[in-house]
Amino acid sequence: MTSIRVNDDGTGTAPIVEKGRETPFKQGTFLVFEVKDEVAKYWNKLPPGRRDEIYKQSKKEKKDLRQLLDGFVFKPAHTK
Repeated sequence: MTSIRVNDDGTGTAPIVEKGRETPFKQGTFLVFEVKDEVAKYWNKLPPGRRDEIYKQSKKEKKDLRQLLDGFVFKPAHTK
């Protein structure tokens, strides 16, 4: 397990946490999420603007950020 940091948007609302996952903690102006190593590698390769978009999307869809990232990283090879 590795951690990723997300800029806190300052709205004061807690991020959505999926059942069975650890609640992210605050570190300065960042929120720290525990994720799998593959997800952290994907996150670190993203440009900062795209990271912010994904975080906003997770709030908009009311999904855990890690759930969205898992969908990008562990997507099936093809679908029928």
